[in-house]
Amino acid sequence: MEWDLLEKTTFWVQDVDLRGADLGQVAAAAARALDLEAHEVMVVDVRPGLVAFDILRRRVQAEAVAGKEKEILKRLKEVPGVILGPEAGVHSEGVLGLIALEPEEAREILSASARLASEISRAVARRALVFASGSEVLTGKIRDTNSPYLIEALTGAGFQAEFGGILEDDVVAVANRLEEALERGYGLIVTTGGVGAEDKDCNIEAILRLDPQAHTPWILKFTPDNNRHHKEGVRIAVGRVGMARLVALPGPHEEVRLACQALLEGLAFGLDDAGLAEKIAGVLRQRWQERMGKGGSEHHGFPGHGR
Repeated sequence: MEWDLLEKTTFWVQDVDLRGADLGQVAAAAARALDLEAHEVMVVDVRPGLVAFDILRRRVQAEAVAGKEKEILKRLKEVPGVILGPEAGVHSEGVLGLIALEPEEAREILSASARLASEISRAVARRALVFASGSEVLTGKIRDTNSPYLIEALTGAGFQAEFGGILEDDVVAVANRLEEALERGYGLIVTTGGVGAEDKDCNIEAILRLDPQAHTPWILKFTPDNNRHHKEGVRIAVGRVGMARLVALPGPHEEVRLACQALLEGLAFGLDDAGLAEKIAGVLRQRWQERMGKGGSEHHGFPGHGR
């Protein structure tokens, strides 16, 4: 389990003196006690009776920190030139304050923290936010039928689903809205529309800004067209930021219905992000193939699997 140190990355040892000690060795000894690399800890202050250290990373393994006071003192005592007094102890604020716990206390807190983290994770995972997209929806030219459908379907599947509003046709604005939703603790964020080949379609690009490794399989591709099609074709996206999933679906309502069913089935089966993206893309590709088989245009192609 990882803990975020936030801004509290400093700890200090009191009742300690240095006599010709190598500060690099002193820092390395403290790092070993915390299961960190030598370069991830440095000595930042030395005063009579006190040595202060700074951890040069924001996140640490909880098990490597809690209850490690005796281990830190033991490691420091082995460094030439480090003299510990009878009252030597490790002190800090924030998460690092747990260094000074007794091992049994540390185990109890870690166990309780793990249970709490699991409960939080489950709660976040069941919170869903649904966005509509596009200027035509924003101006009221067309009615948003997707959001009510998705909210009802997600609610029926056990999610606490809400409407997030309508996204603009602007990649920066969309990325900002999605990031705000992440900060508000939603575990599933779904957008509809904005995944096509026109220059105004930007939801895939917005998700890639938040998760550059997001899975974005093609639904169909177009023959190059300098008039309407500014991109290769239509994609969907499944990305992840922390505990949250970001899913971008097409805009046509029938496609949203098919994609929603695939999404819920994939979540129920516990598919990973790649598997979930391919499951959604697969049902949408099949629909397009069926449409093309009934007299579709020769300007459309169907891609294989992949991002």
